[in-house]
Amino acid sequence: MRATFAFVLAMAAHAQQQPAARVEFEVVSVKPGDPADPASSVRAPQGRLEMRNATLRNLVRSAYSLNEYQLDGGPKWMDSAKFNIDAKLPAGAPREQIPLMMQAMLADRFHLEFHRATKTLPEYALVVAKGGPKLQVASESDPMNGGSSQGDRQIKGRGMPISSLAGMLIGAVGAPVLDRTELEGNYNFVLEFAPMLGTAKEDETLPTIFAALQDRLGLKLEAIKGPVEVLVIDRAEKPPEN
Repeated sequence: MRATFAFVLAMAAHAQQQPAARVEFEVVSVKPGDPADPASSVRAPQGRLEMRNATLRNLVRSAYSLNEYQLDGGPKWMDSAKFNIDAKLPAGAPREQIPLMMQAMLADRFHLEFHRATKTLPEYALVVAKGGPKLQVASESDPMNGGSSQGDRQIKGRGMPISSLAGMLIGAVGAPVLDRTELEGNYNFVLEFAPMLGTAKEDETLPTIFAALQDRLGLKLEAIKGPVEVLVIDRAEKPPEN
């Protein structure tokens, strides 16, 4: 799911940096999805947004650029009811405005109401392990610099700062990760690990993310606690089919 909605979350992060404005889809259809189908998808062809089997949690996280731990409250059906979204953007509207349009849709169709709060939650500090880092320094001339991929069992980065690795680790551990390595520059890294959340197998042979970090990169995650801003859903309703 994290990978499926990653590009929408990226656009939402950009939108959060801009002044809030009422921006709406020109046309939007919201219909029930298939609750028996575990698959979900997102496509944004030119001038359109198509989401299949998206839960309310998916929609809110995408619209407001939230990690899993930053969303609280909500109705009992938030993770079970699924929706198909077909939307048309206004002519000339940039893709970066899609999150703002999703916010308007959630308010209009789902009657979403929420408030923001600060909670003290478990976090991790990414630090250099005993023995020092084992990182590969990236070549400045590598045309692949800045590329990355992430799944339930693997994280790859090429020519990226450690702060970017810390951000990618959030999805693996389900909590905030703060870069406290004090390492500068860009690096190449590959991590393969057993998932902590949801899809772990009984006969798993991959190491934990904690062991993989230390063995492969010479880094360590230390458990801490800190203040985290969360979005608390006060009200949401299933939209009528249209």
